[in-house]
Amino acid sequence: MGTAQSSAYTAAYATLQAMLTGKQKPDFRHAVFVVENAWFDNTRNEALFQQQLSTAAQTCQQMVQQRNLQQHRTAGNWAIFMWMTQKVPQNNNQPFRYDFADFTGKENFAHTFVTRAIQDHTGNCLSLPLLYKCLAQQVGVEARLTLGPSHAWIRHLDEEGKWANVELTSGQLPSDGLLMTELGISTEAIKSGAYFKALSEQEALAFLLTQLALGYEHKFGHLDAFTERCTDLSLAYFRPNVVAYMLKANYLAHKAQRLLASKKTTRAELDALHRQYVVYQTKLRTLGANTLSAQTYAQWVSLMQKRPAK
Repeated sequence: MGTAQSSAYTAAYATLQAMLTGKQKPDFRHAVFVVENAWFDNTRNEALFQQQLSTAAQTCQQMVQQRNLQQHRTAGNWAIFMWMTQKVPQNNNQPFRYDFADFTGKENFAHTFVTRAIQDHTGNCLSLPLLYKCLAQQVGVEARLTLGPSHAWIRHLDEEGKWANVELTSGQLPSDGLLMTELGISTEAIKSGAYFKALSEQEALAFLLTQLALGYEHKFGHLDAFTERCTDLSLAYFRPNVVAYMLKANYLAHKAQRLLASKKTTRAELDALHRQYVVYQTKLRTLGANTLSAQTYAQWVSLMQKRPAK
């Protein structure tokens, strides 16, 4: 791994760390950009990204004014949802599309990025809610990132003060019960805060650290001390972060495999790694964590898109 490449990830980590520790003002839009820019070795133009967000946000604000909805606190949420999911003149009748071809980023990890979504109007179950959250910050309305098994969506309080689910993959506003049933979310996972929790701004920033670690793994092909730093810092501010625990368990498994391949290890060392691995797997079970296979998830998204909106 080259120094220039690693320094891009180190710089992104430092930015998120500064935001979490209060040394730098939290800015979710900037945080998303630096995480994705690290993948591109810090060669992307943030001014362009911020201008794209600003233009989209202005369009949404104009939609509110045209409908004379300024008195409603969720008017901005309505406008962002309409602009992203419906055929309206403001998006040239071209709502955002779900990337069925590469929604996991296997072919190109950058396909999962917010910068790609706003450029191409194409995204996945993470980039679309992250984009919504960035736009909500620009518009000045509430948008809480919310996690489920292999999935993410937005929650915000509605006009009556009740939580509303905003599902960007299907362009719907599903009930809690529907999401719990179709994503297989257990009551244990809800109680632990692993799934279905409307994340605070600090928790959302901490979650981005695991996305930084995942990008690093996809780019360089392994987990190492850097990804450990990301997961440890993430867990310090978002304790039930399922992705962080999964990364930590995978790191230990990969480390054991490398040691076995090198034939320069001892039974005691391997046993110690295995004990740590069991700790993380036990933690995931305690959190009630589960995942959906890529095939199962794709089938669910297809079903959601075919279902009439309510």
